[in-house]
Amino acid sequence: MLLQCTACAHFGLDSEADIAAENCYAYRYGDKIRRINFNQAFDWCHRSARWGDANSQTLLAELYYLGLGGKKDWQMAYEWYQKAARQGHAHAQYMLYRMDKNSQDFARRQQAEYWLKQAVYSGYKLALQESENVNER
Repeated sequence: MLLQCTACAHFGLDSEADIAAENCYAYRYGDKIRRINFNQAFDWCHRSARWGDANSQTLLAELYYLGLGGKKDWQMAYEWYQKAARQGHAHAQYMLYRMDKNSQDFARRQQAEYWLKQAVYSGYKLALQESENVNER
């Protein structure tokens, strides 16, 4: 007997990208099976981020930013936040604002305003609060 499955794309099998994204989160925050392990999170987030997953790109940027699972590297954090922000990830947009607003570079300080507006447009709560504070000054 032949089982025909025309409506199911992969019939219960997760893609490598899906597995990497799941493990990225599981090792970053822990779950019922896995404990928090920043080294594992870094590895899995990097795999998933390369597949283009904006959530994983943001988590990888966070790991670089905070130095979890490896050494602190703000340049790499910035690059991964940019990739996620360009896909509309609100937290990544807000973090670019935070990183750019106090930069010594005038162009980056101007770019900060753009990223704050993008995060506000995305409805990100921290960006909305920050925007209110900026407007009150």
